[in-house]
Amino acid sequence: MTEKIEQFYQSLYQELQSKLGSCIYKDVDVIPMTIQFYLNTIINSKALVNQIQQLSNEDEMQLLVERYFEGFFKPKSNKFKLISQDIFRYFYHLLFHKTQKSNADFFVFITNKKFFSYSKPIKEALEQQGKKVEFLLWDKNDADSNNTDKKHLPKSDFPSFSKGYFEHHNFTTLVDRANGFLPLLKNKKLIVIEGDLESQHILGLLGSKNNFETYCLQWGFFGKTATKPGWRNMPFDKFLVWGDFFEANFKPYNPQLNIISCGHPSLKDNEVFEKGKVILFAVQKKFGEHITTQDVLDFIHFAAKTAKQMPDYKIIIRSHPDFEIPQNIQQEYQSVQNIIWHDYKNFSLNQSFDEAKYCVSISSTVSLESIAYGCYPLYVKINELPLQIHELLSKNSNHQHVFDSENFIAGIQHLETQHLKNYLADFKNKLYKNLGTAALNAIVSELNT
Repeated sequence: MTEKIEQFYQSLYQELQSKLGSCIYKDVDVIPMTIQFYLNTIINSKALVNQIQQLSNEDEMQLLVERYFEGFFKPKSNKFKLISQDIFRYFYHLLFHKTQKSNADFFVFITNKKFFSYSKPIKEALEQQGKKVEFLLWDKNDADSNNTDKKHLPKSDFPSFSKGYFEHHNFTTLVDRANGFLPLLKNKKLIVIEGDLESQHILGLLGSKNNFETYCLQWGFFGKTATKPGWRNMPFDKFLVWGDFFEANFKPYNPQLNIISCGHPSLKDNEVFEKGKVILFAVQKKFGEHITTQDVLDFIHFAAKTAKQMPDYKIIIRSHPDFEIPQNIQQEYQSVQNIIWHDYKNFSLNQSFDEAKYCVSISSTVSLESIAYGCYPLYVKINELPLQIHELLSKNSNHQHVFDSENFIAGIQHLETQHLKNYLADFKNKLYKNLGTAALNAIVSELNT
């Protein structure tokens, strides 16, 4: 199935590229991004996945490509409206965006508040070496009131109403915003996190033309039926990933990118000890069409029903910051004595990992991260969509990590008969070249190269 999705992606990309050619706006060819992020809106939709599953020959594939090719050329917005909103943004930024002079060596580009905490140890390590690190915000709503470090909210460049400005406005307007960062970034180094956003790609492209280096730090991993198109052809100088497993699986989508395994700076290298019969079910948030609210609720019910069927196991059900477990569900299963509810507000993820022998999710990277704490990572198929993380584990592992609801208990019972300690140690080394301080040192070393 993944091969068919990839065939569709490449065929549609090539047809659109052939039709559109190139469009240089302020030194940036916006066509590849326009196509890439159009595909981002359709490639992982449930409707398209179902359509691709039903294809029986190449002619049907071509008809499907043509249908979505036509869908790209939808009516454009009113030109007067576009000009008005861009000029208004320019003057609004001019009045309200505060960009101070800076002598920073590094800037961390923040597109989500959670990236402040992720980048904090890296910032501190660089500062211990005498480097100065400051933050760039893409949007004022990304500011964290608890973070007192110096932040910049750059102004926008004035739009150039030239060829391509209207036709590809979704990206020409982003180039104007990104150009406002250039006075700060020239001859500096920029750190971005995750690397799959349009704004990050544009800054990566601008870096090679404006004398600043861009480094991307891995944050997550594949969870959809096809990799996020934003994780393809990333235009950064270096992509610093957690380990060889991730390097190998990002590389096919980024053949020209310098990908380097450094390690996971937020995970500690824990001594693995023998654990009892404890299964952690890590609830995750709604994930587009791939994981609906109902899918998450079904996952919680499945975990509770597993507790009923496996009374000699402790079942931890952990909430997610973006998905609170409904009180009525907790009340429904309050009589099940072997369920332990871990609210993320009261239990750190490490505390949940420390107890668990197995960590189960639908497609979350949390399951892979749990291996650093001696947990066996598991995934449960909650719907019929072919998730990429499931396929990768099936291809790259000697043990089973993906189960459906019918064979889950039998799978656990089989794993209990296996000697998993050496296997987990080897798998952990593939996932994470270094952990904690060692990973931090490796990342900082690459940033300073």
